[in-house]
Amino acid sequence: MTRTIFLIGPMASGKSAVGAELARLLDTKALDTDALVVRDHGPIPEIFASRGEAGFRGLETEALRGAALLSRAAGPAPLVVATGGGAVLAPENQRILAEGFTVYLYTDAATVAHRIAEDTTRPLLAGASTGDTQEGAEADAEARAAEALESWSRIFADRADTYEKCADLRIDTRTLRPAEIAEAIITAYRDTGH
Repeated sequence: MTRTIFLIGPMASGKSAVGAELARLLDTKALDTDALVVRDHGPIPEIFASRGEAGFRGLETEALRGAALLSRAAGPAPLVVATGGGAVLAPENQRILAEGFTVYLYTDAATVAHRIAEDTTRPLLAGASTGDTQEGAEADAEARAAEALESWSRIFADRADTYEKCADLRIDTRTLRPAEIAEAIITAYRDTGH
């Protein structure tokens, strides 16, 4: 049976970009659990505001479960599923990931710093704004970027062991382009008999 290829890793590790490239190379479909949640329930910051993180995590599990069901009916090509950074936290999600070929896209704070510096779509990295002037806004932007990176680092440290435990394959993505990462995944996937 063809196994689903799940991509896991911290926020901003490139799961969506790698997933799209991987699906293109395999001539299959890519799903993104965050995109599924947004499609079905609205923007993630609004979900966090109205339902909290626990509410979002429940929707994330629902999306992952749905993607896994789609994968079983997908046919001979593996479905590629990019997960949210916290998808590995729920035991049910870990069981779902264990059914597929799970790839941990490892990165570090220095690599993701520019990706998250101005990203306002990630509630776990959001900081408060206090600048009413141009100078205040610039100072706010710098402070928010520093806070976001600090939050990212703390969250990553909390989840790193779980990423490792869930993964069939770990790829250090820090110096690789999405196409290179996708090719490495395909090679490893095929080497395991798929």
